[in-house]
Amino acid sequence: MRALIVGFGSIGRRHAVNLRRLVPGIRLTALRRQKAEALADEGIEFVYDFETALRHRPDIAVIASPTSMHLEALVWLLPAGIPCYVEKPAVATRAQAMALRELLAGIGSSPTTFAGCNFRYLPSLARLREMLRAGSVGKLARAGFQVGQWLPDWRPDQDYRQTYSAHAQQGGGVILDLIHEVDQVRWLLGEFDRIAAMAGQLSCLELHAEDTACALLGRDGGPFVTLSQDYVSRRRVRRYEFIGEEGTLIWDFTAAQLLRVTREMEETIDCGPAAYDVSATYVVAMREFIECAKSGRKTSQDLEEGLKSTELALAIKEAAQA
Repeated sequence: MRALIVGFGSIGRRHAVNLRRLVPGIRLTALRRQKAEALADEGIEFVYDFETALRHRPDIAVIASPTSMHLEALVWLLPAGIPCYVEKPAVATRAQAMALRELLAGIGSSPTTFAGCNFRYLPSLARLREMLRAGSVGKLARAGFQVGQWLPDWRPDQDYRQTYSAHAQQGGGVILDLIHEVDQVRWLLGEFDRIAAMAGQLSCLELHAEDTACALLGRDGGPFVTLSQDYVSRRRVRRYEFIGEEGTLIWDFTAAQLLRVTREMEETIDCGPAAYDVSATYVVAMREFIECAKSGRKTSQDLEEGLKSTELALAIKEAAQA
């Protein structure tokens, strides 16, 4: 098997490691926009344009370039019938989302695709989803999703001002960059059709994108959902709370715990030894993609599913700009 990795930053290198772990002997080609002789000793063939990449006849592709460049890769790869694992978010703008939908419609029978929202594979979140669906705290009235981290601490080996996170035109800004929470809103609670939001660059960080965003999501019958995202929290936070008629569920990634709280008691839910191991989710996700690509089956979170989460994030951005 040969895999093409489009973009070879930190996430592209992570995928390369996992591909080698899952498929011993796999041949890797990486497409970069700049020469990368210093990386040649990693045993990866580097190319610098899609024409050359396709001549390598990849069996699968992993798109790990900046979000604003995903569409370009998909335009080349999907019509060629190459199964694609696409890092989240799927695209960076509403125009790109519309263009991708037109591309998918024009292809008809698309090759296997996978949208890389790997948090869906966290055992603790899977357990939380089961509990919500089982009604363990009764009918939900509201839920809150909170995520934040001081951006310079996120990738300490890079100047945050030079990363895509700092530039809205590249797909940066907290709303798209922290799309895990947008995706989790849909995965855990379903679809929402009412959106209000505010967003802005409110800190001293030198960005060309929003560093803070707050959204309110609703639908007939509830629940109402608040979503708070930032690049500003000096102590990392990732916490979800679900308030129902019979109790409250609290998932706290930083504290590595899932709690069920009622009037009478507080219970810690055991979700297993890998409950909060994000690194393991990349392997599980890639394994599913490879197995489905080999058999031509649809994945559990294909590009259509990734587009829905991206379009919700874009709707939040648009509501904040209204």
